[in-house]
Amino acid sequence: MMNRTFWAGFGVAVIVILLPVLLLIDARSSVDHREKGGRTDAAGQPPAEAPAFDETLPSLSAPPPASASPKAAPSPPPPPVSLPGREAEPPPEVVFSPERIRQSLAKDPRTKRVSRFRKRSRSGIRSIVYDPSKVTTVRTAVSHVTLIDLPEAAKEVYLGDAKLFLAEVFGSRVKVKPITWDPENTTNMIVYTQNRQFAFRLKVVPEGEEDDLLTFTLPQSETVVNLNPIRTRLEKDLARREKSDLHEQALETLKAAGASEPVGVWSEKEGVRTEFLGFSSLGKDRYALFEVENKTAHPVRLSGIRLRLFRSSLFWEGRREWVEGEDFSRGYRLEVPPSGAVRVLLPADPPPLESTREGYLAELRIEREAGGRQIFHLEARGKHS
Repeated sequence: MMNRTFWAGFGVAVIVILLPVLLLIDARSSVDHREKGGRTDAAGQPPAEAPAFDETLPSLSAPPPASASPKAAPSPPPPPVSLPGREAEPPPEVVFSPERIRQSLAKDPRTKRVSRFRKRSRSGIRSIVYDPSKVTTVRTAVSHVTLIDLPEAAKEVYLGDAKLFLAEVFGSRVKVKPITWDPENTTNMIVYTQNRQFAFRLKVVPEGEEDDLLTFTLPQSETVVNLNPIRTRLEKDLARREKSDLHEQALETLKAAGASEPVGVWSEKEGVRTEFLGFSSLGKDRYALFEVENKTAHPVRLSGIRLRLFRSSLFWEGRREWVEGEDFSRGYRLEVPPSGAVRVLLPADPPPLESTREGYLAELRIEREAGGRQIFHLEARGKHS
């Protein structure tokens, strides 16, 4: 009894579940068939009048019957009808179409370059007379180099925008290359030589219109001037200045090295110490070396030094008054800073001391900030013979 009840319930459940599913599948297949095949009447022809979906839509008339002749041209398909509640979708847009590719290539500046094998429309070599009041336009092209020959060696080159152009200097020649594709980008360039300045405006042009070589020449004067004497004088002045500079450097080294023939006498007054260090030689020249040390809190100035040889006898002291032409003297304007020291060289070549009756007498004049003047006397006698 229980088995019968179970199987009866199971059958009812299957029928209740499967019946709606089968009906839904049948309805869907019927609708798909009607949409694909269209409505037909009993004779297999489309209905004469389509049902109206909306009162505002125009009535759709039935298409004319097909011609009986097999050779007649087929009629064009009717335009799509917009159903109510559904908007007409635009046709899909083709992204990679040939027309779009042609438009992109037309906008690319690289496609506007002149063919490499086409004859140039203009010469790329120009000769320009130098004029300091004019700006020269330099036409450059990508993958090409432009050379600028100047009448003298270039010392300094300045670019307005180094991200657009590249400039290199090789003596009197300047190499320029663009590193941009955009022909609308321009900049300026200033070149300084030893005696002149050159102004340029750099721009990018299509290939075949660029400048290859620009040569600058100086304007010729109607008067011919012989520059040899001027050049010779300039060379002599330069050699003299170089020799003077080398001599000054040698003297500075000589002062720092100290005296090769030491004397070693000194005197100190009111915080200022003066010392006669001795003699030193530079080539054929002989110098007396002195040092002034300022121990005060105010600067002092050395205004002059005098040096001479004196002799004495058994009956009189040999310190005579200073006689012009018989001593070595020189004026200075050398300032000694507070707590500082300086060394000076006095060109002097007195004979060496042979006995205690001979000696050197030096006089140093020091001026203080307050206006006072002090004279330091330094005396050195020879050794016993």
